[in-house]
Amino acid sequence: MEFEGAFRYFPQSMPTWHIVKCDSGIGPRAASFMNKALYARAQELGVKFLLETPGKKILKEDGKVVGVMATDKFGNEVKVSCQAAIICTGGAGSNFELIKKETGYTHGKDMFSFAIPGIMGDGLRMAWEAGADKLPVRIEQAAQIMGVEDLPGSVGNVMIQPNLLVNKFGKRFMNEDFIQNSTYLSNAISHQAEKKAFSIIDTSIARYYIKHGVENVSLVRPNPDVSDFIDGMKMARANGNEGMIIADTIEELAEQAGIDVQNLVNTVDEYNDFCMSTDEEFFKNPRYLRPIKKAPFYAARICPGGYGTVGGIRINENCEVCDKDFMPIHGLYAAGADACNIYDDSYMFLLPGNSMGFAVNTGRIAGMTAAEQVKNDK
Repeated sequence: MEFEGAFRYFPQSMPTWHIVKCDSGIGPRAASFMNKALYARAQELGVKFLLETPGKKILKEDGKVVGVMATDKFGNEVKVSCQAAIICTGGAGSNFELIKKETGYTHGKDMFSFAIPGIMGDGLRMAWEAGADKLPVRIEQAAQIMGVEDLPGSVGNVMIQPNLLVNKFGKRFMNEDFIQNSTYLSNAISHQAEKKAFSIIDTSIARYYIKHGVENVSLVRPNPDVSDFIDGMKMARANGNEGMIIADTIEELAEQAGIDVQNLVNTVDEYNDFCMSTDEEFFKNPRYLRPIKKAPFYAARICPGGYGTVGGIRINENCEVCDKDFMPIHGLYAAGADACNIYDDSYMFLLPGNSMGFAVNTGRIAGMTAAEQVKNDK
């Protein structure tokens, strides 16, 4: 497996994102090339894969792991005898009931996280049933603009630039310089009423970006060209998109978005004054201070989002699963998102790739430790 190199996710971050090389440069299919390389090597080593055979239960005797029960695609039970089992099932990003119970977020309402099919938390459940200490399950947060999935990329590129950002009360709540760090943004929004915020620009700002391109780009949003932004916003309005708002006055914009009207008017007036001198509230970089004056006005709703769940299983430095007394369960290991308890409510976005780094390295450590344990048991 080869890498394109180490990259920054966005300008303020460190170049720690190691992107796997694929046949079309940097792209969303890179993970498949990593999986294919690992799969091919495992086959060379004689590893047997049971596809479409989800694990259901960790089997123990005298406190030690002795096997795993699974079910094949025909519904038949499959028992795999073993002296060690490693749980690495990727968390519970598609289990919305578990996410609601563990985090308080409702998927599709105040949390717009990735939901990879099949990632239901089976590994977490099996570990807890086997005696693992249950730690908090969290969302690896990264804010999402609501309703941009079916729109031109220019809409998201423009509305995530460091312009005016307010909550439902029409008040600013963070230095918009840091909008580019979607973890900071998601965290800040998660503490606002109804867990939502609104990015607001006017026509003059839109025209500036159309003419000159957006200022902040990233590997995820790499194209500064947003020439079809206005068409994209019109498309959103025609489709009844609730996340995108166009209005001829600030008052109308506030009413459509459900923002306190008078507060937003006052905030815009004050913000426009800051644009002529200094941002006395958050001291935003003057280069990003552009007044909101020319109609029509545009707003986008931004909500907490995330890459899925992390954490839930306690492990030690050897990736051994531990009980509530921090004692290892003999023969049981965990790695990746299931065991990733290094975050609280914040993905360390300044060091992009650290979640993958944790997964790769804990998988390796768990495999090495399990192999040594089996050897010693014999």
